[in-house]
Amino acid sequence: MPHRPMNREQSWLLPPTLDELLLQDHPARFVAEVVDALDRAAWVEMGIDLDGDPLGAPAYHPRILLSVWLYGFMTSVRSSRKLEAACRDQISFLWLTGWQHPDHNTLWRFYKAHRQAMRRLLKYTVTTAMELGLVDLAVQAVDGTKVAANAAGDRTYDAAGLQRLLERTEAAIVELEAQNEGGDNPPPPRLPIELQRTKALREQVRAAMSRLAEHKGVPRVNLTDEDAQLMKGRSGILPGYNAQAMVSPLDPETAKGNGMLITAAEVVDTAADSGQLVPMLEQAEELMGERAQVTLADGGYHTAANLEAGERRGQLLVMAERYQGMEHDPYFKDKFVYDAATDSYLCPQDQRLPFRGFRRSKLPGSGPIRVYCASRTVCRTCPAFGVCTKDTHAGRALWIGHSDGLLRKHREWMHTPEARILYARRQELTEPTFGILKEQLGARRFLLRGLANVRAEFTLLATAFNLRTLWRARKRARGANQVGQQRPCHLEAAALT
Repeated sequence: MPHRPMNREQSWLLPPTLDELLLQDHPARFVAEVVDALDRAAWVEMGIDLDGDPLGAPAYHPRILLSVWLYGFMTSVRSSRKLEAACRDQISFLWLTGWQHPDHNTLWRFYKAHRQAMRRLLKYTVTTAMELGLVDLAVQAVDGTKVAANAAGDRTYDAAGLQRLLERTEAAIVELEAQNEGGDNPPPPRLPIELQRTKALREQVRAAMSRLAEHKGVPRVNLTDEDAQLMKGRSGILPGYNAQAMVSPLDPETAKGNGMLITAAEVVDTAADSGQLVPMLEQAEELMGERAQVTLADGGYHTAANLEAGERRGQLLVMAERYQGMEHDPYFKDKFVYDAATDSYLCPQDQRLPFRGFRRSKLPGSGPIRVYCASRTVCRTCPAFGVCTKDTHAGRALWIGHSDGLLRKHREWMHTPEARILYARRQELTEPTFGILKEQLGARRFLLRGLANVRAEFTLLATAFNLRTLWRARKRARGANQVGQQRPCHLEAAALT
């Protein structure tokens, strides 16, 4: 088989245009359409002036800069320096900029000034999907994942560690100042670099100590990123954040295929997921304008407070138990039978646990707890002693709160075939979403520092994820129309308003 001729100095009689170098269904074209479809009110809401200043040198148009950042997040290019390079040697970025080459300083200034306001773009993507009927409102799933912070793990200290570091820093400053004194030479006009850095470290340590003193619930602080907390992930314990996402499936009939849409996104500096369910439900409802019928969540969200919130909101929550398998224990709480006539419980060994009094709950708003306790004499002679309880002082006790009935009802319902079928869908929604975010969009590590900044960064990642979903849905719809479907493609009229 002969080889094709190759000539790197090939010239054209009629040079190709920039538009000819990019495929018609390329995602960069979709990003440009999305940005161009934003009306003036949307730009004003983001605090971006489309008219520019009539004085001074011409500036890059905001449509160019926003398109570059959105497409960069879609293609895992989130660094301003990498974006600068892409705007010089990648056809898709050259097409977006119209062969202009914004440098990294220009790109960074735009991103820094508007990244908080750009979080509103997530709502525009969700609103567009809702208007096009792409979202399946029957079910949604929420989950969290740990994302590493832009911080060194060995720079995390508790109060004692900060005190020791401050003492070492003070000693180093004294030594450095002594080295720069002596003799008749005049003092240098500026402090030596090493001394400047050491004094800056001292101020940083003092500020961290003050932060720990003000926030009693914070056990430690990272000197690189003060908001990052040590969290356990698959790569071990690292300083990071807890990224939350609510995911809804696409309607396979309308979207001409499968897919997911992120309908709520948030980042918190606590490892626990339990307190994030209600805020995520509220944010998803706000962005979609409607409530999903069913919400799927894993055991990390399982609390009585969340179940009560679900009942108040009229939303069915499908959640696994926090501690899997505990209901199979023969002496689990649910195995005790309540006797209303005597206000007591009967244990599996037919021993009675009478009412002993009330205890105050540590959880706010949960009300008093009723305590039922067996005699220690009966428990110590019971053949189940050591399995049912090891308490030699008071015997087996049951703490019954006002939400115990709701917990038991939900536990029983989770064993039904309907609940099992619904819960099986959780992994197919959240796990692929986080996999795409981390593997394809590069969200294994935040590039920014500080809770407010990483929230903006993760929201833009979610926006980029949704843009990919909408682009694929339109591509499938166009393909379906081209093979002979007569129904008009609603995605052709997609516009963010």
